[in-house]
Amino acid sequence: MKIKSYFRRCNLVMLAVPAAMILLVSALFLALFILKFPVEQLYVTRIQLLNPVLLFDAALKFLSENPMAVGYIVLWLVLCVIITVAATFIATSKMSKKITSSIEELTEAAERVKGGNLAFEIIGSDMEEIDELCVSFDEMRCSLMSAEKNEAALKNERSMMIANISHDLKTPVTSIKGYVDAINDGLASNPETLRRYLGVIRSKANSIESLINNMSTMSRIEMSRLTMNFDEGEINDLVYETAAEYRADAELAGLALETALTSEPAPVRLDYEKFRRVLINLIENSIKYRRAESKKIRLVTENAENGVYVRVIDDGIGIEKEELNRIYDSFYRIDEARTAHIKGSGLGLGIAKELVKLHGGRLWLVSEGRDKGTTANIYLPYALSENNH
Repeated sequence: MKIKSYFRRCNLVMLAVPAAMILLVSALFLALFILKFPVEQLYVTRIQLLNPVLLFDAALKFLSENPMAVGYIVLWLVLCVIITVAATFIATSKMSKKITSSIEELTEAAERVKGGNLAFEIIGSDMEEIDELCVSFDEMRCSLMSAEKNEAALKNERSMMIANISHDLKTPVTSIKGYVDAINDGLASNPETLRRYLGVIRSKANSIESLINNMSTMSRIEMSRLTMNFDEGEINDLVYETAAEYRADAELAGLALETALTSEPAPVRLDYEKFRRVLINLIENSIKYRRAESKKIRLVTENAENGVYVRVIDDGIGIEKEELNRIYDSFYRIDEARTAHIKGSGLGLGIAKELVKLHGGRLWLVSEGRDKGTTANIYLPYALSENNH
């Protein structure tokens, strides 16, 4: 019910109830008056009824002859006033309570929110306008509670990121220092050993560079300040170059990094540096999540009707099907019971998916489950200038 309609109803009640009660009291007093006093003396002619002065004189004469009648009339008037005041007071009190109870609830709710307590629910009101206010306030409370949960989750993510990044930086730095010390101590006594040591140092330096690039990219994505520089180019060339760059890293991990590229042209619209970051993240994941029995990583390209598929296929630890939808979340790592020895910032897949999306493509992972490897699939549309596809 609208407040205006409620007020009208209350006003009607405040008029009707006192009027009915006054009529009832008046009837009772009239009956008592007739029985108590000689009302036949009040007989007035038609002329007196038409003349107020004569009527007033007749009434005065009757009251002077029957002084107790004045008391009855005064009592009747007092009762009428009491009935009117009481009815008005009761009606306005009820009306006020109905409206103020909801306002008091909103005031109490505001105090709770001010004190940081958001775990409550606001009950609505029969008044439409106040009920809309209650609903809006409760929606605001829910939004604040959701924001508070998101802030707590973000704080937890930051803590996880700091811990993971600290480990990601500490491990290669410690390794680099160890190999540099070994070289300084003369342990690399022949060119082959020196080359191997320098290869490890370069690999660890690449890991640090990759982590820093991931952090920078994620920061720019979150702030929506990532600038894309697109050029039309051949995807096979970029895949081949990236594979050649990371072949030594794969070999250090005991893996062969193979390529199987389509012989047909696959021109796409690329930001070379950003898409190279996608391939690097996927390759590094395949290296990181290998098994002792793992043998190789394959980079494959396949032409489709309107685009090209790029796949990074490994025979690593695999992903359980129920985890496939969560692996893109920042800092999420699969089955920690199986990967407790593997540390990482957890940024790679999330960044890769966002960058592929900015290229107008899609990225999704497929795995048959534990120890069955993983295939990272990327689909990119052909460049619009190519009409033959």
